[in-house]
This record gives sequence, C-alpha cells and structure tokens, in this order.
Amino acid sequence: MKRIALENAQPGQILAQKIQRADGALLAGQGAAVSEGLLRMLARLNIETIVIEEENKLSPEEMEEVFQNRQAEVQARFERVTGLPLMMALQEAIIDQARRARDEALDSLIQEAPPDSPAAGGA
Repeated sequence: MKRIALENAQPGQILAQKIQRADGALLAGQGAAVSEGLLRMLARLNIETIVIEEENKLSPEEMEEVFQNRQAEVQARFERVTGLPLMMALQEAIIDQARRARDEALDSLIQEAPPDSPAAGGA
C-alpha cells in the first residue's frame, strides 16, 4: 500500500482502501480501479490523498474478472427491486461507471505498453 497525493494518481491504479466522505458515505470501494471520473469527483470533494496498491498492474484478463465480479455484486444488491424502473436505472448507472473505469484502465495499460507487446497490439 502506498498513500499518494490525488494529483499524482493515475487511471488504472487500484485502491488499497475504500474512500468515504466525512459522513461515512462510500465513494469508492477497496479494489476499485481509479478512473478520470473518480479523480474529478475526489478533487471536487477536496480529498487530497488516496491509498493505492503499489503493484497494481493487472492483466486485461484480471481487469475483466474484477469488472465481472463487481457487476455480479451490483446485480445481487439490486435483486429485490427488479420491478422499480428508477432502481434499475441506478443499477445500470453503477455498472456503466464500473465499465468506464475498466475501459480507462485498459486504455492506460495499452498506452504504457511497449509498441511490440501484445497489450499494444504488437506481436
């Protein structure tokens, strides 16, 4: 684990600790991938530091597995409210946010990869 200044955080890094508001509301869970949107929100809330995993280089397959697990968790939490349109819209928004975070992390991984690596579309 490593505490870093928010301005040094990068999309794709993995949170080592959950982030909560002063009132206890959860902003991002432990294990979540940092996204541009999360960074903007934390900056608006004047959060100055976050704790990330030092070795957070997940493979694309691992990123997909994390996303699938999060999606299943969200769907399980909304199981009892399947007939309520507003709750279904909220569920989809949460899943979309997780999907965008995964996609940003994958884009970041591709940009950092050497040109001849499989992640960059090379050999």
